[in-house]
Amino acid sequence: MPLATKNVFIDTEFYVKAEMDFESQTFKSFEELCQKGEMVHITSTVVEQEVKKKILESIKEGLKNLENFKKRAGFLRNDDELAGKIFPELTEDGLKKKGYDDFQGFLESSNAKIVDMSKVNPNEILDMFFKQIRPFGAKKQTEFRDAFSLLAIRSALRRGEKVYVISSDPDHRAFCQGNDQFISVDTLSAMLDICYKHIDARAKFVEKFLLDKNDAIREEIRSLLNDADGYNSSTWEDAEVDHFEVIDIEDFIPQITHLDTESCLINFDVAVKFKIEVSGPDTANNYYDKEDDVLHVFDSLERVEEEEHSFSVEIELAFESDEGEFINEEFYLSIIGLHKGIEFDVEEYPYEDPRM
Repeated sequence: MPLATKNVFIDTEFYVKAEMDFESQTFKSFEELCQKGEMVHITSTVVEQEVKKKILESIKEGLKNLENFKKRAGFLRNDDELAGKIFPELTEDGLKKKGYDDFQGFLESSNAKIVDMSKVNPNEILDMFFKQIRPFGAKKQTEFRDAFSLLAIRSALRRGEKVYVISSDPDHRAFCQGNDQFISVDTLSAMLDICYKHIDARAKFVEKFLLDKNDAIREEIRSLLNDADGYNSSTWEDAEVDHFEVIDIEDFIPQITHLDTESCLINFDVAVKFKIEVSGPDTANNYYDKEDDVLHVFDSLERVEEEEHSFSVEIELAFESDEGEFINEEFYLSIIGLHKGIEFDVEEYPYEDPRM
């Protein structure tokens, strides 16, 4: 996809999806491109306030969960040293300042142009509401904030000028489809990929590299997943995963999320199908001892299932220049969160649809 404009608007939905992690490589790469003038960050006062509201909500929820854990963990409170590590003195005001400062730092580093509502016509908003024009819809009839925000962004554009809207919200997509000046892109990573491919010849090398190394990348994914820890988290108590293996890796679309003179970062999500062998107690054939109130299970049961899981993959690639040509056959691939193991869900008895 060619770069249609440098203008980029990031919806609140994406900030939430990215967990407001403004130190992530994706946000940092976006900042760098904005500082170089390769992208222009446009946002609205609505988004500015919504993101701050989301930051505060996440803080309140986190502190509440921490307090609930603290109430249930008397054995930890009795150890002052350990309790100090797990239950540090955190205040809502202190955390709010940290969250707000990080967001403000991102806005400043990306040279964000913040548009207010002064040029938005309220009558147009009401007309959109009553006619159910997106972002309003049957299930979302009160999206006034989105409507004001999108029309505020439109007011900042010159005639014929376009803007990318970073959001996977279906109503935002529909709004973009009905407005020639707006282009929908699901994620900021996808936006970075479009921009890097437009501005840097090295991106062509990366594209060719990924095409040539497709089989090697698939094999590395297969190897890492097959070597990972796996466990069964179903309601089948005491059931254990005896063996699992990758049987299929679906096609994936790599995206360049960072590119400089020496290195490149590539991200993508991929769906993988597994074959899992699980064994556990055969609870259907058991004996209940009423006197001792004990359930005796004598036999075990084995189940073989297939499951599909999605993984986020990251590839690090380093450049070596030789007479103007980029040469490097090495890459480092990692699967985000794989250290936690793979959670399978094999039940003792397969689910049967009563309608079948």
